[in-house]
Amino acid sequence: MTKRFLVLTVIWLACLLTLPAYSQQLISIKGKIYDSETGDPIVGANILVGGTGKGASSNREGEFELKLSAGEYKLKITSVGFSAKEIKVNVPLANNKILRMALVHKKEEIEGVDVFGNFILSDRDTAINRISLSVLPAVTQISASDIEKQGAVTLTDALKYVPGGWTETRGRKSKQFFSVRGQKYPYPDYSINGIWQKEFEETAYFLSALNIESVEIVRSSSALLKGLSGLTGVIDVKTKKVERETVSLLTKYGENNNYVANLQYGNKIQDISFNTSAAFTGTDGIPGRGGKERISNFHGNVDWALTRKLSLEAGVTYITGLREFVGIVEPGNSKILNQEESFDPLKSLVTYAKLNYIGNSGSQTELQVNYTFRDAKYLNYNKQNETTSSHNDEDWEYGFNFLHSQPLSSSNTLRVGALYNHWVAPDGKRYYAGRRCDVQTVSGVIADEHKFGRLLLDAGFRLIGGHINEWGGFGIEGSASGLQKVEPIIDEPLPVEWQSAMGGSYILSKSSSLHYSFSGGTIAPRKGSLNEQGDIPQNEIRLQHDLGLRIRSQKQNEVKLSAFYTQRNNAIGLSGETITSENDLIVELYENRDKRSYGLELAMNQNIPVLHSSVFANTTFMKNERKVDNKMSDDEELPNVILNAGYLYQYSGVDLNLFVHYTGKYSNNRFVNPAWVAENGDYQLGDFVTADLNCGYTVSRKIPIRIFVEVKNIFDVRYETVAGYPDLGRLFQAGIRLN
Repeated sequence: MTKRFLVLTVIWLACLLTLPAYSQQLISIKGKIYDSETGDPIVGANILVGGTGKGASSNREGEFELKLSAGEYKLKITSVGFSAKEIKVNVPLANNKILRMALVHKKEEIEGVDVFGNFILSDRDTAINRISLSVLPAVTQISASDIEKQGAVTLTDALKYVPGGWTETRGRKSKQFFSVRGQKYPYPDYSINGIWQKEFEETAYFLSALNIESVEIVRSSSALLKGLSGLTGVIDVKTKKVERETVSLLTKYGENNNYVANLQYGNKIQDISFNTSAAFTGTDGIPGRGGKERISNFHGNVDWALTRKLSLEAGVTYITGLREFVGIVEPGNSKILNQEESFDPLKSLVTYAKLNYIGNSGSQTELQVNYTFRDAKYLNYNKQNETTSSHNDEDWEYGFNFLHSQPLSSSNTLRVGALYNHWVAPDGKRYYAGRRCDVQTVSGVIADEHKFGRLLLDAGFRLIGGHINEWGGFGIEGSASGLQKVEPIIDEPLPVEWQSAMGGSYILSKSSSLHYSFSGGTIAPRKGSLNEQGDIPQNEIRLQHDLGLRIRSQKQNEVKLSAFYTQRNNAIGLSGETITSENDLIVELYENRDKRSYGLELAMNQNIPVLHSSVFANTTFMKNERKVDNKMSDDEELPNVILNAGYLYQYSGVDLNLFVHYTGKYSNNRFVNPAWVAENGDYQLGDFVTADLNCGYTVSRKIPIRIFVEVKNIFDVRYETVAGYPDLGRLFQAGIRLN
């Protein structure tokens, strides 16, 4: 089946690329849509060309591009929450200038969550790393406005109400894991402004959400240009950009000495815009259980239009501070109960730069470079033996990524890319500390889109390989008994992985569209993973189908319905078995087991202008199964239901934002005392409802001032997503924001 699938993919790509191309005498005009009050770019604004049926939508930077023949045109610009605007333009534009248009807020409307701009197939988007439209129903976008309304402090906090999103919170070396649709191992990838990040999951729960302009979450797998593990989804973070001088200050304080302070300054001077910020967060943790944190975020990014066609974007984020691990409670494993652990200090440096060139034909070429350094001093105090052990949890990586987008005709766009990454952990890291890890990864990708009237087809293929210079990371959380004699891997090629995707989008009407995508590929186990026999697990083969319907009205009300099916052959996961190392640390072993999941997702948002409010809701119902004794049985370690809902009100300076979340029941014995499991059975988790409230009042002056109150976990539910780590319960905070 794998060979047949590969051959079909290659044939489809060849057919798409060899279809007749045609050209017209079209002239490219570009523009940018921004908020008249804040200068912030407006995402998803609709630009319609009167009398032509053509149009475009603004991207995450508020930018758009149209291709028109010479002449005079009337453009109409609309966006939810803003008054419509019409302008006349003469093509070609004088001096090839960029149109800049400011939209004014409508006071009677409010922007809802999960807003993603309409799209029109008449003019294709040639952005380099844009996702395929066939997967659009499985894409969620969170704006800076959504982040503020939620009271989110970190990137992981901002993902709380994503359809099918599931955050497992614990107190171990990895504090939180976020996944979608219950698909883990590997977890979703992350990228910053389109630049892929390796080993980023531990940075997500430290990265300040107050520096983020928007977050795009691809919940499906058709995201080949966004990262190497697009089979489990990708989370792309867009940092804030400004169009004029901007200053903002936010501070809040609450129980358990929870505090947040953030100061930002940005400006645009001629062709250079920049934004800087400093954020400080902290907590004294949970009384009697530790969890103290003192984290500082320093961030800066710059955008420089070197010429009309050449631009440079660069950014740097530095994170430093300390984090105590939250203590486990009964019936947690006795060996963990006996430990007091922390990262003190911890440091992370994330840098990137990309050079983008726009060709005469609308092509784009981009060179990306990135460098990341992480260092945390791990301290472990054994209360029983009264001894302290430590090691440096250090790693660094750098990478290069070349991307090119080439319109082959007015209806066909080809994208290609090549990536190189070098990652080194000198003394091992996290759960495989103790021996050196040094790996180089290379990848190549090709993707194509072709429009046939109302139908848009896309296809893509990626190969991943590389080289292991040295890999000794077999001892999870230490040098495990029985694994010490395993020789490190020296000078060997990485196993080759492949990923492929194909799909189609069909415009049913001006307000509705139908989408289907199919993706598949292989996933290699994390280096250092071992099964109960002491061998490396096999590669997983993952195949996924997505079928979705999207309906969006002129008032920007939206409904998205998706059906999905995922088949995982030789799925990689924890076996539930462990080995205890000589220094009393736990080694977790992996296994290959066939799994599958399928279900429905429904997401909607509705504006209610007469009530000055909006509501949103999303639901994921899924069935999860795994092979046991040669037959498929329910996988009780994954929830079958995840629900989110919210009510947002804003009028005359008053705002009220209520969010509700439900995770269905599931079980997991990880971190549980084996004796307790033997006596009581599987440890039950999930099946909880939480609600958060954020309300405030804005004083409309020359400098708007918002005074607000937040209540997290209103019902004071002590729920668990990981055994032994219950939530701290209700938390009150109050603050002020100046813009």
